[in-house]
Amino acid sequence: MSSLMDRYRKNWPRVGAVAAMALGGASVLAFTRKRPGDVRALAVMNSMTMSAHQYEEYVDPGYFPGMTNRVLFHSDQPRNWPLNAQGLMCANWGFSALYVPPILFPKVRWLVLPGAVLGIFQAVAHGVLMPRAAHTRYSPGLLTSALLHVPIGIAEIRALRARGRITRGDWLKSLGVLVGFFAVGVILPNAAFARRDSPYPVSDRQLGAFGAGRTRPSRRGRRR
Repeated sequence: MSSLMDRYRKNWPRVGAVAAMALGGASVLAFTRKRPGDVRALAVMNSMTMSAHQYEEYVDPGYFPGMTNRVLFHSDQPRNWPLNAQGLMCANWGFSALYVPPILFPKVRWLVLPGAVLGIFQAVAHGVLMPRAAHTRYSPGLLTSALLHVPIGIAEIRALRARGRITRGDWLKSLGVLVGFFAVGVILPNAAFARRDSPYPVSDRQLGAFGAGRTRPSRRGRRR
């Protein structure tokens, strides 16, 4: 009991943040179940969630860069290869930019759908794909994507359907936007700055327990 209380004493702000996200996501689904929400308002919420998602990935706990370099790229210098602070910064501008068009043009379905779909996919990537590859239970970005991106994305799709049928053409255009986004907004900036002698290393916190010579975090790293 004392051990549990010690953990709570050290982490109560995080517990509160997770509870707030869970309540927010559940509320979005409950309030839009019978009465579709406003697409623009939901798009704003999804954009805000992306900022929170990036905070989870790169600040607290923040070790997504180190995990990605070691687990996905099997890097022998995960501090700056192939992903580094410069490329990640530019790529995340792209992630943020994807959520701007739905706010400006909420009536254009194929501009709203990419952000909604990407958020739902983030939950799969952080909740299933990355943990399985890293042999861990958690990947930074899981909480915000599962508790916020998923319910908001579902609510956006519901709101669009309430305005009219989502056509096959809408889905194909949305797919094209996502492909272009990943090519130009994610792969290109990271590839452009990928250098073994990059002067832009990630921080110790962003490296986490995924230092050179390790393929998975230690037991201590998992408890962080």
